[in-house]
Amino acid sequence: MIRERIIRDPLDDDRFPPEPWRLVERFPSKYDLGHTETLFAVGNGYLGMRGSPEEGRESYYSGTFVNGLHETWEIRHAENAYGFARVGQTIINAPSSLMIKLYVDDEPLLLSVADLQDYERSIDFREGVLRRDLIWRTPAGKRVRVRSTRMVSFTERHLALMTFEVTMLEGNAPIAISSQIVNKEDFDELSGKRATVSDDDPRRSRGLAHRVLHSEMYWNSPRRMILGYRVANSGMTVAVGADHVIHTANSLEELDDTAPDQGRKIYRISAEQGQPILVTKAVAYHTSGGIPVRELSDRVRRTLDRVRDRGLEFHYNQQREWLADFWRRSDVEVGSPEPRVQQAVRWSIFQLAQAAARADGSGVPAKGLTGDGYEGHYFWDTEIYVVPFLTLTAPEQARNALR
Repeated sequence: MIRERIIRDPLDDDRFPPEPWRLVERFPSKYDLGHTETLFAVGNGYLGMRGSPEEGRESYYSGTFVNGLHETWEIRHAENAYGFARVGQTIINAPSSLMIKLYVDDEPLLLSVADLQDYERSIDFREGVLRRDLIWRTPAGKRVRVRSTRMVSFTERHLALMTFEVTMLEGNAPIAISSQIVNKEDFDELSGKRATVSDDDPRRSRGLAHRVLHSEMYWNSPRRMILGYRVANSGMTVAVGADHVIHTANSLEELDDTAPDQGRKIYRISAEQGQPILVTKAVAYHTSGGIPVRELSDRVRRTLDRVRDRGLEFHYNQQREWLADFWRRSDVEVGSPEPRVQQAVRWSIFQLAQAAARADGSGVPAKGLTGDGYEGHYFWDTEIYVVPFLTLTAPEQARNALR
């Protein structure tokens, strides 16, 4: 069993071994969820997803952010004067498509209490795919292997791809897999209340007391679900859709359910030992300053149709090719005997790609799209820290960042 340890050094070599091209985690810990969710976030400058577990629990702040998707609020001053700002803006947590829940013998996989026989989470900077591989010993003593991947595409600005594979290593069992889209900005599945984070850090995004995302559509077919919203005050619109496909030799039943704040695709499988179950999930996000949600839903459909026609492997290959070209122009080799230094340099360069590559005319938020720090605003950091590097390595991205 992998036993959790309290780690004081965030770069502990046992847990995070130094590798020149990968960030690797050998065992999970509940004591630094906020840090690891940021370290393992994936994004492309338009769409960002924090490194929260697929199961949804436990997490510090499960977030999905779209560059520029924001709410507005009135700024109240003790005294009014010419030139005072009247309206504030803050980035909002978009509807989340990260959640894929697993139940074996009706017991949920929860990393905080699971008996993990093996575990590794990693992201290779050359492929841009977050991977997790674990072996779980269930309360009934059955061993289950769970593999998952998560990728935000550099070549398809609005697209994210996920896979979730489950294999019974010992014994047979009934398995349920519930893949969801959830409006976490306004709804917490566990409490039924608004999702919030208790934090007195002034850099964090403000909590908004009102309902931010108003549902304007929810729809599903046997393969696809789409949810659409209008932001209360800013009037922005967002649509998110997901396609699901399952591959398995096991017998199964499929259930579909959509509501204003949640869409679910549920597979109930009679899993036999050694027979893998692979669920693929293609997700598309489209936003606008006010275009009707129905039109955005059509854009979502077109994005997902291309994935359906081309297949996931096509997009994985495109991701590797894009990053190969990026590293050809951007890699910095460090002549240090300490491999941690090289890893840190490449991780930092990779974050520049994730923050700016597909901003495409939007700015680069101070925290990229790894969270809502500084309310998602753009600052002078872009010109001082980001643009000089992009000017030398990716002039078109530098140009877009300054438009």
